[in-house]
Amino acid sequence: MNSGMSFLLSSLLFFVNFPAQAQMGLEGVSSGRYEVRKPLSRKPAQAEPIEDGEEKKTVAVTPRAIPSTELPPASSEKEVLPSEKVLTPPTEVQEPTLSEQAESLFSNKAEKIYDFYREQTHPDDVRNNRVELDLMPVIAYVDSQSNYSYRDYHSFFNAIKVRSNIWFTPLIGVSGQMLFSFAADVDSVQADSSRVPAKYENLDLGVNFRKFFGVSRKSSSLEFSVLYSDNKMTTPSDNTSRARLTSHGLGLGLKSRIPISLNYAWMVGGTLFPRLQHSEGETGIDINSGSAEESIRIGVDLGGEWKFTRFSQMTWNLGVSAERNVFDGTAQLTDPDTGHKPSNVSVTNSLYMFSLGYRWGY
Repeated sequence: MNSGMSFLLSSLLFFVNFPAQAQMGLEGVSSGRYEVRKPLSRKPAQAEPIEDGEEKKTVAVTPRAIPSTELPPASSEKEVLPSEKVLTPPTEVQEPTLSEQAESLFSNKAEKIYDFYREQTHPDDVRNNRVELDLMPVIAYVDSQSNYSYRDYHSFFNAIKVRSNIWFTPLIGVSGQMLFSFAADVDSVQADSSRVPAKYENLDLGVNFRKFFGVSRKSSSLEFSVLYSDNKMTTPSDNTSRARLTSHGLGLGLKSRIPISLNYAWMVGGTLFPRLQHSEGETGIDINSGSAEESIRIGVDLGGEWKFTRFSQMTWNLGVSAERNVFDGTAQLTDPDTGHKPSNVSVTNSLYMFSLGYRWGY
């Protein structure tokens, strides 16, 4: 009886306390104290070779989780492929044009022109010179060929040539050149082959316009000139073999400067005088070849320039020019070689010059 009552009371107490015990068990599970977690998977460490002969070592690298805040935002715009990108070409620096520089001579824009060259060109660039002075010793040879012996002669002489350039802007300037001979003479028409003293004086004045193909010191340039030339050969007033000759007129010049390095440049050019005024002056006799009908001169120059700085250069030049004079009518004097007066006299006067000189610039 007693044992039956004890079992009955124990069973009753179990059912009374079961809900509370079940709730405590669930709370333990939900709190995580009894949660079963999976082990973290780790990537196997990779061995990296050591180049210095040491053993290979394994360095374990633990991957780091990237928070969502560090991820780059998704772009809603379409990605532009490299082939679809439009490249903007670099802006080329343009030198002030010839017309702009000519306008600056009569306005207040000259300072802007000079500012451009101070900023864009090297300080040692020759176009920054305002004044240039050339001094050149010259060796010259004259070969005058004609069907009239009074105009047929040869001459070899030394001379000095002085040239000056004044640049109002780097592209516009004026120039003057003078040549004086020393101890020159020509052969006479006398049978004894005597010599007649002579003096050569050449004057060339020009208005010059330049064009540079770039702003670097190695940029080539082209120079165009409007020229006035006055060439004279003077002989003694009492000689009876040669006349005093003068040719003058307007012409055009073209010269190209082609640098091949910072220290050397080739110079190539030429001149053309399509219509010259030619005259023969009276000396001991009146040598008149006829009425001057036509005179033309053409010249070619080849040279070079050794540039030490823009303030000093050494130059060389080989020049050849030919002037042709054509006369109408009959010559006034009888030709000593033929014994008669020639008609339609023509003269081709060739001048060959070699010079080696020095240029100062400022």
